[in-house]
Amino acid sequence: MGAENFFLFGMTADEVLQRRKNVNHARQAIEDSQALKDVLQMIAEGRFSPDQPDRYHGLVDRTWNSDYFLVASDFADYQRAQAEVDTAYADRDRWARMAAINTAKMGFFSSDRAIRGYMNDIWSAKSAL
Repeated sequence: MGAENFFLFGMTADEVLQRRKNVNHARQAIEDSQALKDVLQMIAEGRFSPDQPDRYHGLVDRTWNSDYFLVASDFADYQRAQAEVDTAYADRDRWARMAAINTAKMGFFSSDRAIRGYMNDIWSAKSAL
């Protein structure tokens, strides 16, 4: 479908391995992004769960202190990509063309096939069936 028709963001597998070597990667990424810091503060204050203000404290703590999935470290690149999405969406003709190309060139998807692939390629597990 071509790189011009989708929005790629985030680290490569090698970059992920390198980033995880830095035990403070999450904290550094958050400190470098006022927007991310503000969002985490709103979550911590219970802005999105006023009846249970401490509901997401564990999530906020993990994001600041461990963040195995590198959400904080990918946030700045996500913001960049989202700005590209916003620009593309504002151009109705471009957005329609991209949507049509993505739909037309999308491959067949089978959740069963995907799970079998995970079993073989990632988990090295045998099917019970």
